[in-house]
Amino acid sequence: MNPADERERQRFTRTWQSPPGLSGWIATVNNRPLGIRYMVTSLVFFLAAVLLAMVMRTQLAVPDNHLLTPEGYNRVFTMHGSTMLYLFAVPFIEGLGLYLIPLFIGSRDVAFPRLTNFGFWMYLFGGLTMYASIFTGQVPDAGWTAYTPLSGPRFSDMGMDFWLLGLSLVEIAGISAAVEIVVTILKLRAPGMAIQHMSLLVWSYLATGVMILFGFTPLLLATLLLEMERSLGLRFFDIRAGGNSLLWQHLFWFFGHPEVYIIFLPATGVLSTIIPVLTGRRLVAYPLVIVAILVTAFVSFGLWTHHMFTAGLPELPMLFFTAASFMIAIASGVQVFAWIATFWGSRPPYTVPMLFILGFFFVFINGGMTGVMVATMPFDWQVHDTNFVVAHFHHVLIGGAVFPFLAGLYHWLPKFSGRLAGENWGRIAFALIFIGFNFTFIPMYVIGLLGMRRRVFTYPEELGVGSLNLVATMGAYLLGAGFLTALLGLAWSAWRGRSADDNPCNGGTLEWSIPSPPHVSGFRRPPVVRDRYPLWQEPPSDALQSELARTAEVLDHRPAGWRATLLTDATNGLPQALQYLPGPALLPFFTAAAMLVAAVSVLMKNYIGAVVGAMFALGLIGTWLCRDPDLPRGEADQLAAGLCLPLLASGTRATGWWGMLGTIVILFTVLAALIYGYFYLRLYSEEWPQMGHPLPGLAGPALAYGLLAAGGAVQLFNICSRRHGRRRLLPPGMAAVVLLGLAYSGGELRDLIATPFSPRSSAYASIFFTLNGFALATVLTGVFFMGGTLIRMLRLDEPLAAPRLRLWLQNSELFWLFAVASGLLVFLTTRLVPHLL
Repeated sequence: MNPADERERQRFTRTWQSPPGLSGWIATVNNRPLGIRYMVTSLVFFLAAVLLAMVMRTQLAVPDNHLLTPEGYNRVFTMHGSTMLYLFAVPFIEGLGLYLIPLFIGSRDVAFPRLTNFGFWMYLFGGLTMYASIFTGQVPDAGWTAYTPLSGPRFSDMGMDFWLLGLSLVEIAGISAAVEIVVTILKLRAPGMAIQHMSLLVWSYLATGVMILFGFTPLLLATLLLEMERSLGLRFFDIRAGGNSLLWQHLFWFFGHPEVYIIFLPATGVLSTIIPVLTGRRLVAYPLVIVAILVTAFVSFGLWTHHMFTAGLPELPMLFFTAASFMIAIASGVQVFAWIATFWGSRPPYTVPMLFILGFFFVFINGGMTGVMVATMPFDWQVHDTNFVVAHFHHVLIGGAVFPFLAGLYHWLPKFSGRLAGENWGRIAFALIFIGFNFTFIPMYVIGLLGMRRRVFTYPEELGVGSLNLVATMGAYLLGAGFLTALLGLAWSAWRGRSADDNPCNGGTLEWSIPSPPHVSGFRRPPVVRDRYPLWQEPPSDALQSELARTAEVLDHRPAGWRATLLTDATNGLPQALQYLPGPALLPFFTAAAMLVAAVSVLMKNYIGAVVGAMFALGLIGTWLCRDPDLPRGEADQLAAGLCLPLLASGTRATGWWGMLGTIVILFTVLAALIYGYFYLRLYSEEWPQMGHPLPGLAGPALAYGLLAAGGAVQLFNICSRRHGRRRLLPPGMAAVVLLGLAYSGGELRDLIATPFSPRSSAYASIFFTLNGFALATVLTGVFFMGGTLIRMLRLDEPLAAPRLRLWLQNSELFWLFAVASGLLVFLTTRLVPHLL
């Protein structure tokens, strides 16, 4: 290698490195360090949750025990469940995905590196906010489901505010990571990697990311609505003002049951990746497993009232939810049989990952069988809210997720650290975990059938379950010791274990094609992938392979002056452009810190401070979005000539367009959940509007929404003008859109101020103002996007020649059309329908 090439490679490496020191650590946007931070932080929370579980089991070891007070026990099990489900399971999954997915698809990083940094800080700040309640002596005590009215202002203290605001920050982190994962999988795959060449781990994460967008958003909305009720006096769930406590349950479980499969599906992807390595053969029934993943993801959203069979809902619709529960069991069974068929006739080594996989089969199948039992209404009526249900969901979540993820940690530890995992301590950990788990939770099935309720701090000796509870407690101690042994063993191996080869397990997927641990950029040269197991299959010798290899060669250690990866088609994986990736930045950290300030200000009832913090965060986000890439001109021209591809993309090729589409999906889900809440409250109200409120006026709102509809029509005309080359009409058309949007906003704000009832007067008033406020905020955001794009266009002679500005324009158009549609839906729902029905 000549000295010039060596200097270029060193420059490439420096470009991908983060600055030294604390500021560089905070500002890093590389996916692998941030993925490790996600996983390590989640495992710390996991150990905290295990400790809380030990305290709970000690309390329940013998009858009539008073180690904990009733209030103390409520707080312990609330924090245990909340930590496991919100602070451990999903963040760990997302951290593992952020680390592995770029390696599996041949990308140098994720689609939005700064968003990854922002999401981590939001997750950390949210978790610390939840646990900060300990220092106030007001710990959340309404359970991890936070059912109203127990979690409302009448029956809980400030601890629930810590819980709600901290959980909101964590949910934002989860949703941002989901957008990151979905767009990365769709747009940053290696050249040639068509969707039929994707690993099943990647398929499972793609389905999981989409599920998070639709599942986490209703929970985020529900937590914000409940916090608005607690802090601002709104009445969504207050039955005294026409609210409905079951509305919380519907919104919560629309998230809650899909979350089980949000946790489970990535675990199945881990299994579908490790089992072929252990057997040395391809996974059986790859197309059927993909179908099973997609069916599970889709049907999981039809199961939420599975948890509400005893809530007094009509029996006929409940039968459909029972049928959906059975259907999803069939989809899970397809994957189990595919794994068994892959094992059939092979001689896999009994390594630690193999032991955890065998443990998964035993534990998860037991959990699945009891899941079918509790999906049957007559049986569920008998065991609902007993220890039988506790045993069932621990079989599903620990057996279905923790066992596979422990197998994954042992399997990929050489990739994470460059060192082999210790087998001896791993086997000891597996024995303690497997034995401890079964001694803990199998007796709980019997305890539940004998009538012991869940969430009770003690029980009388006459119930006859003291011996079984003692066995369960001893098993819990073994289980906790096993988890501690496993994590300490992994940490020791990562630090002092034997050095590993690049591919110590002879894996066939792409992550084993590069050094362990990976180079700071991941792939110094993009791989060409034409098979699901590219390391086990020679690529075909055809013209397409030669063309893709030429593109990869041009990008060998390039570009050296800025971070970039290849942008490919979402279906066939053919190269489309080069994707610019931003480098280290403190802006995401400060944005997350501003949102933390807003949350803490709400806790302190300092609403002015909350508004200032939120506005500061919005300003930082605006600055974040408006920053344009600055590419070194000489290298950029040379690279563009060699690639014959654009260096910046627009339209559906650009990750920014897909990110905007994800944002619209999130906002649409919020709108749909609000409209659902509106009609749910109406369905169970004797009068509508409630409390004798007058029907909403029509004349003024109709004029305002007419202006909004005109803004939508003008925007459609603008799009047609742009596509037909009449670009001179574009600036005045955009200005008209901005003016019409502002006119609507002024008219809508005037009508809301003139409304003859306040948001606090009834549940109807609360949902009315919330829906209209959502529409107003969406339109104002659209005006901001359109106005900002117009200002930037007026500064350039040929604005549409710049790909970045074209992308801004396309995204602004897309968001504006969504804002118009949202406003019209809100008008129909809150203004017109009450007059018609």
